[in-house]
Amino acid sequence: MSGGAGHIADMNNRMRQNRSMKSSNKTKFKSNNRDLDFKKVESKKLIFKKVSEEELAKFRNEIKRKAKFERKKERLIISIIILMLIVFLILSLT
Repeated sequence: MSGGAGHIADMNNRMRQNRSMKSSNKTKFKSNNRDLDFKKVESKKLIFKKVSEEELAKFRNEIKRKAKFERKKERLIISIIILMLIVFLILSLT
């Protein structure tokens, strides 16, 4: 008996291939070759644009205005949907 149509041989080959792919067997992990892959990257400091208090207040007011508009729009859409549901329920019950 040869072990069932080559399944055992295939399993052994896959195990050998997986063993060779382990990171401990790769050359970059042997001795001091890690320096090639993990280089130090110098981080740059972020430079923020200076904004005057007047412009900052203008930006804040604009954001507040947009948020208020969005809230109004959401309330209008929800009220229309609720109104349509109420009308549908009344018509379906009669």
